[in-house]
Amino acid sequence: MTRRASRGGKRKRRQPERRARAWRLQRLGAWAPVAVVGAGAVALVVVFILIGGGGGSDGQVDIPGRTVSTEGRTLGPADARVTVEEYSDFQCPFCARAAESMVPKIEEQYVADGRVRLVYHPMGMIGDESVWSAEAAECANEQGKFWDYHDKLYENQEGENQGAFAIDNLKRFAQEMGLDTQTFNQCIDSHKYEALVKAETQEALEKGITSTPTFVIGDETIAGPGSFEQLQEAIEAELRKNP
Repeated sequence: MTRRASRGGKRKRRQPERRARAWRLQRLGAWAPVAVVGAGAVALVVVFILIGGGGGSDGQVDIPGRTVSTEGRTLGPADARVTVEEYSDFQCPFCARAAESMVPKIEEQYVADGRVRLVYHPMGMIGDESVWSAEAAECANEQGKFWDYHDKLYENQEGENQGAFAIDNLKRFAQEMGLDTQTFNQCIDSHKYEALVKAETQEALEKGITSTPTFVIGDETIAGPGSFEQLQEAIEAELRKNP
């Protein structure tokens, strides 16, 4: 899971150290955002990605079946009182854990009764396979299967940039799900959504989101690993503001 810095007056919660962790620098390549500093100086934005010591999912997560309404990358109604924004990377092991244990609780306790809407933002932060998998999820979205493909990806993690999300595997996932493979394969082969994924990743970085998963709930920014209880506290506070 990764973490986001606060911006524009938003408070950021620092989570306690729950396990041994290591920080890894990950350059985003030629498309990484740059910031102008002073008289034309340029600073390359570098992303810190939090990885857990032995805390990866490696295909061991089992995401519960979804029972709430979906539309594109969102869960729940557009007129919900509170919006939860999730920034995640399909290769991030803590993101897989959040998809398995935290997001389903949000769905059950808040999305199901219409009070909360969750919006998922796929990030391409860890490498090529992060970008490719996010592209593939967009291709599945064309067929109304974003969330099914989202679950398939997290349930099939096998380490970062080790080939689990190579193009051939992404096509195989679509076939196993019963998608129109001709349409899906054309979409992924053309990298139809590459520019979109990279642009949205850069936009998130410019907002100060430098790790995944990060949840934004009103004025609260909660970067993982975190807990459902921390998300719940922020959601309840926002609901009180929007009765």
